[in-house]
Amino acid sequence: MDEIRKLINSCISILKSMRIDYNTTIGPRTNALMLEVRKLIPLLEKEQPHIANILKQSLGNIVSNQIYINAYVFGDVRTALKILDNIYSNTNDNESNRHGKKIFISHSSKDRDIVEKFVDHILLLGIGLSTEDVFCTSIEDLAIRNGEDIRNHIHANIQNADFSILLISNNYKNSEICMNEMGAVWAYNNNVRYYLLPDSNFDTIGWLCNPNQAEKRFNSIALDALKLELSN
Repeated sequence: MDEIRKLINSCISILKSMRIDYNTTIGPRTNALMLEVRKLIPLLEKEQPHIANILKQSLGNIVSNQIYINAYVFGDVRTALKILDNIYSNTNDNESNRHGKKIFISHSSKDRDIVEKFVDHILLLGIGLSTEDVFCTSIEDLAIRNGEDIRNHIHANIQNADFSILLISNNYKNSEICMNEMGAVWAYNNNVRYYLLPDSNFDTIGWLCNPNQAEKRFNSIALDALKLELSN
């Protein structure tokens, strides 16, 4: 833990001295940052595997044409490090708040691929939440720990969530477990937000459909609104 914190501090210190735009060339500080991130990745692979994977992929694409820094990819690195800085500066607080997380995501495990992208690119990188904020059963490090009762754990996270997000697809509608989760989420009514995945439509979601929520499709407008709401 101390080594992770030390490397994060080193990366953050280097970042503060860098200004990146579309014409920034590779220099000593870029190389120093990449070196520190390479040291950090193996230490994160067990505790924060999704962030470790984002950093690993970014390192392979951060340099454009061996001359200029890819500003978009550099932004992913910067945001991932800021998330880590937040996680590891509040470790004790996080450990004492395991009874529930801020965001509960209800979804079908068959939609895992798109759910992982939603968590990684929207909630973590886009909005700046940490993995400690999110409960998502299909992603191993965001779900239950070995030995915990899944029913009690899901119940606690639904009950204590600040927001419950339902990602609805045909797979979701055909899952008895998902339907039970949906009922529990709506019973607690803690800032429920639902989004239709591409294979679903309002004709198939039955009683959940509300004309006032007809814009809650999984698109850029809805996601921008979610970002603003969660950031606030």
